[in-house]
Amino acid sequence: MNFESHVLVDMTVKQVQDALAKGDQPAIAVLEGEPSRTLSNSAYLRDPARAEAFERQVAAEANRIDLERLILAVPQISRPVVIDGDDEVRLRSPYTGGPVLEDDGEMHVILWVLWDEEEGHESGMVPFRRKRDGTPVFDAFDGSDYIFSIPLNPGGGPGLVLLRELLDENLQRRRARP
Repeated sequence: MNFESHVLVDMTVKQVQDALAKGDQPAIAVLEGEPSRTLSNSAYLRDPARAEAFERQVAAEANRIDLERLILAVPQISRPVVIDGDDEVRLRSPYTGGPVLEDDGEMHVILWVLWDEEEGHESGMVPFRRKRDGTPVFDAFDGSDYIFSIPLNPGGGPGLVLLRELLDENLQRRRARP
């Protein structure tokens, strides 16, 4: 990940952390280019149709600017699973399925999906925890020690509609539509 993308991940994760600390759970998208834009949606986690519409809106905005990179960051609950001998991460909204099931290895994370014009696509997550009263706790977030990459599940999840709108089958940026 290049320096500019790393700064964007840090900045956007911090925005989501600040929102979580205030009791909100938005999806936040930041588009860097000329001009830059920040979009957020507080209904993203509650309604899959609104989540898809938001990602399409972000893609449409990306096509209107001279885009250099973009990020979508969303609070999620992750659970590690092994499928055919491969480690994978399954994600779910904090609004579905009840509280974190620690016995199943679930944890709160901020999932991020990044696209950079020079380096392409990358995705990852930043874990956090909650106190018994639900207050989020962000351990000393100082960058790379708490950011780790994960492969996206092609079956669905945050960021996939956005990437499908922006990228072709070879994961290259589609030409902006007029």
